[in-house]
Amino acid sequence: MWLSAMVNKYHEEFGLAKWLAFVLEVVSSLVLLALMILTCSDVVGRYVFNNSINGTTELTELALCIIVFCQLPIVTLTSAHVVVDILDRVLPAMFMKISGLAINLVIAAGFFFVAERVWFQASRSLRRGVMTEFLHIPVAYFIQFISIMMFVTAAILMLKAFYAVMSKVEVAE
Repeated sequence: MWLSAMVNKYHEEFGLAKWLAFVLEVVSSLVLLALMILTCSDVVGRYVFNNSINGTTELTELALCIIVFCQLPIVTLTSAHVVVDILDRVLPAMFMKISGLAINLVIAAGFFFVAERVWFQASRSLRRGVMTEFLHIPVAYFIQFISIMMFVTAAILMLKAFYAVMSKVEVAE
C-alpha cells in the first residue's frame, strides 16, 4: 500500500506508465549507487593501498549505459526534455496539434530505425562472442538493453503523438 502511495505521489502518469517509470528509476538509482561505491572504492584502493580495482573503467562504462538508457523512456514519458516554445502563443492551436503529431511521429520513426540497427549490432556481437577486455563480460546483452529501451521510447513517442492530437493545447505564459 505504501509503495503504491509513493509511486502515485511522484508519478503523474497513468496505469502501467507510472510503474514502468518507477521501475526504471529504481534500476538506474541502484546502478548509480553501485557506481558511486565502485568509484569511491577504486579511489581509496588506489591512494591508500596503492592498488586499484581491475575493470573499473569497463564497469563504469556499462553502468553509465544502464543509467542513461533507463532514463531515456522516463524523460520522454514525462516530457522532461528541453522544449523551445517561442512561437506557441502566436500560432493557432490546430498547428500546435499537427506539429506535435508530426514531430513525435518523425522522432519515433527515427528511434525505431536506430533501435532496429542497434538490435542488429547486438545479435552480431552475441554471435561473435564480443566481451569486455579485462572482465570478459558479454557486451551483447547491454547492447540489447539499449535497443529495448529505444523501442520503449519510440512506443512512448507514438503514444504521445496521438495524445497530442486528442488533447487540448496549453499555451505557456
